[in-house]
Amino acid sequence: MTRIYFRNCTLLDPEAPEPVAAGLLVEDDRIVARIPAAVSGPDDAEQIDLAGAYLAPGFVDLHYHGALQARDDAAGVHDALMASSASLARSGTTAFLATTLATPQPALTRALTQIAASIGQTAAWPGALPIGIHLEGPWIDPGAAGAQPRAGIRPYRAADGDQVLSSGAGLVRLATFAPEVEGASELQKTLAKQEVRMALGHSRASAEQSRAGVERGATHVTHLFNAMGTLHQRRPGLLGVALSDDRLTCDLICDGAHVDAALVKLSARAKPDRLVLISDRIDASGASSVASSDRGADTVSNSESFASFASLGGQQVRYDGVAYRLPDGRLAGSALCLDDACRNLRRFAGVSLLEAVAAATLRPARVIGVEREHGTLRVGSRADLLELDAEGRLWATWVGGVRRCGPRAA
Repeated sequence: MTRIYFRNCTLLDPEAPEPVAAGLLVEDDRIVARIPAAVSGPDDAEQIDLAGAYLAPGFVDLHYHGALQARDDAAGVHDALMASSASLARSGTTAFLATTLATPQPALTRALTQIAASIGQTAAWPGALPIGIHLEGPWIDPGAAGAQPRAGIRPYRAADGDQVLSSGAGLVRLATFAPEVEGASELQKTLAKQEVRMALGHSRASAEQSRAGVERGATHVTHLFNAMGTLHQRRPGLLGVALSDDRLTCDLICDGAHVDAALVKLSARAKPDRLVLISDRIDASGASSVASSDRGADTVSNSESFASFASLGGQQVRYDGVAYRLPDGRLAGSALCLDDACRNLRRFAGVSLLEAVAAATLRPARVIGVEREHGTLRVGSRADLLELDAEGRLWATWVGGVRRCGPRAA
């Protein structure tokens, strides 16, 4: 048994009102005790002295495409997930949902089968854990497709839905759909029966249609403001319902391109404990690349490289230094990491470090019902932890009690 004692910590517990000085004892892959700062920890454990720096739960990303959109075989899907696992840990994400695109049958069921098989059969991941699947589409509004391939968008039909969901082998944890799509009511009955959490998105629904979706069990809204009808003072639509209905959590791409800083601040005020950070990131490959240091001033970033041109669902997309775009200029996914998103949220909205951490840890975990295992510092939960310096910058990532990035990483 491996025992590690993190001492002289400032815990960023998203369930606490403020940071607290304490120690944390880990045995194997679990948090087993929280020890007050004034109490000596166990002598028989490896000692990690944080000298007052922060210890937080690992980030949980509900919306991560990675390179899956470019892979169409089991080996390629597995390689993409393994690469994503390693890459995400380097920016503090310790759990994520592999997110699909709206693609036609049988391509979608084949992709889901391959993703589910890889998640179910892989015992050891090099970093972040893929803890399920986010089904983004295909039952969305083609008029709010964003960069989703239009050829894959369709009304809901029971036979199609049963095949799609069954191919996920019980690993579909979140489904994004438009509440106005034909068959939405039957779709929500099916999702409820299979205990899949429901998110409204890629939609131009009216307020009445949006509220009907909530009454039928939707609890979340996908990438607030993006691929969504506009807000009108007499026709609030999905956006107005999302911002005003306390039953709904809302996620947001906080990269400075997808949503203006002023609207990030508005969202944080409207949804103070229900705003969730996502990446909506694609990891594309291309012939040439540009460094993230070329990104615009509205975002803070890691030193990574991104393909200047890539393919997304058969469409060519271009990296503009902040995000990916279609040839006509429409946004087509981000190059965002959640540690960047936290820093941007603090800068745009003026929230505290603890609030930003909560938006990337406990809140997304609650959206899909995994808050006992992920996004928390509760005793008994997984030892997925982040060491952060005094400014909140990532120093090291621990996944299941193993250091995956930072000094002395495994």
